[in-house]
Amino acid sequence: MRKVMYALLIIFFATATFLMVSVLVTANRAREAVSPIGDLVRDLVIPATPVVLPDRVVIVTEIQDLARLETASYSFEKIIRAERGRQDLLWGALGETLIFVAHGEVVAGVDLSKMQMQDLQVVDPETVMVHLPEVEIFHVIPDEERSYVADRDTGLLVRADPQLETQVRRAAVAELRAAAEESDILARAEQNAEMYMDNFLRGLGFTNITFTDETPPEAPPFEQELPKGYAVTPVP
Repeated sequence: MRKVMYALLIIFFATATFLMVSVLVTANRAREAVSPIGDLVRDLVIPATPVVLPDRVVIVTEIQDLARLETASYSFEKIIRAERGRQDLLWGALGETLIFVAHGEVVAGVDLSKMQMQDLQVVDPETVMVHLPEVEIFHVIPDEERSYVADRDTGLLVRADPQLETQVRRAAVAELRAAAEESDILARAEQNAEMYMDNFLRGLGFTNITFTDETPPEAPPFEQELPKGYAVTPVP
């Protein structure tokens, strides 16, 4: 009986040992089978270089360096009538009348040095919103050679005032400016400024450029869109 018991114990331990070895071998084979799958999944993830937005500070600084951008210039003619003395007494014998034809050039544009950081918002690598400073008249340049006295009428009882023409020539600058403001020079200057800035920004890689009448809203944080299976890798 004792021999039978020993034999059964030996069989039991042998069977248990065999089962344990079988389990370990099966688990090891399972790990070996899973490992290539994990490596395959990692290999299927394609690295993508993160997109870095253009630096707004650099762009605005470059724009500010352009300073006064002259985008429109017109030549104007203005007829100015000047009087002195009493025109209503003695049939104008106590007065003097001068008609002056003023010619000059008016230059308008945008002072880009006034542009602020918040006036430009980079939405994504291809989209930007821009608010340009207001257009203004930079110069009024009288053309002394083309300007002339068209008519001068001096009363019988007064002498011609040599300062009258000088005063009229000085007033011509204000008259030419007023004539320019009534024209479309400011609208043309704004249109040309936007065309210039559009070309400038396209040279930096932007393709979707929007000009706003006021300061544009703050752009939301940029999130890079990635195709399925791609992952962003940090720039070294």
